[in-house]
Amino acid sequence: MVDVKKQFIAELTPEAEQQLLQLEPKFRVRIAEAIKTFEYIGLHYKNLNTLKNGLYEIKPSGVRAYFMYDTKRRRIIIIGFICLKKTQKAPDQFMRQAIKNIEKYLKEVE
Repeated sequence: MVDVKKQFIAELTPEAEQQLLQLEPKFRVRIAEAIKTFEYIGLHYKNLNTLKNGLYEIKPSGVRAYFMYDTKRRRIIIIGFICLKKTQKAPDQFMRQAIKNIEKYLKEVE
């Protein structure tokens, strides 16, 4: 048996946890599996996009999760916003809200 270690550990802000719980079960499963996959394969994950202001997006079919790397704690990503994917381009208001949620979360865990 091969022991595969996670490359990253994902943490969700309280807001992202709420958004996850509000999704339909099929979307909840998709994003949870995508986050888990990203934890193991990291930057080679195929549905990963670099956005702006240090924000990234995990985007399996129909769902988006916005995250940032925690620069103080290596290998930690903080997911700040989860929503259904309704447009090709990541909406600016969702990206701003994700950054706000992540910054608030990081202040609380210090």
